Amino acid sequence: MNLRRHLPLAVAAALLLAACSSTTAEPSADAAGSTEPSATPPASATPDKTKQSGGNSQPTKQPVIDSDLPDVSVIDVATGGKLPLSSVVDGKRHLLVWAWAPHCPVCAGEAPGVEAFAGKYGGDVDVVGLGTQDSLGLAETFVSSYGVKTPQMLWDPGFDSWRALRITSQPTWILLSPEGKEIDRWTGALPVDAVLAEVQA
Repeated sequence: MNLRRHLPLAVAAALLLAACSSTTAEPSADAAGSTEPSATPPASATPDKTKQSGGNSQPTKQPVIDSDLPDVSVIDVATGGKLPLSSVVDGKRHLLVWAWAPHCPVCAGEAPGVEAFAGKYGGDVDVVGLGTQDSLGLAETFVSSYGVKTPQMLWDPGFDSWRALRITSQPTWILLSPEGKEIDRWTGALPVDAVLAEVQA
């Protein structure tokens, strides 16, 4: 075997192996046996403190009012615009929800009294009419025919609000606190005395 012929190859292989092992930094052990990495971890390995609880991320904004009213879309009969039902709670006054339907003769009979109540006690309690069934056109006719101007009259095309509020007949009255929490409910005629007693209490 000719060593002179194979010597350059052996030297090249040794240099190649030495170069590969020098690129990987190994942790160095101290006398106590702990290890300390010799290089800073890549950015992808650094924990994202904004995703951890207790980090410095900005808090998620919570709604000011946690209302019992469902967050379903309804139509303002006066304007034709859509709004979430939960937005009618203002945090300042009690809210009386009047569940009505355009075809309901009892609701038609109640309408003048509801208008008078809303006009007289509007400083203490807001009145919102929440209608469903029939059509928006009939709801508009109901409002104009019976002169309902003071209460905010809403109409729900999908019956979703009544289902969420467990309303099974009309007229139904639901009194909510200024914070939007249900206090009491009644069916039939407008319970003027009971509503005022709750509001004044």
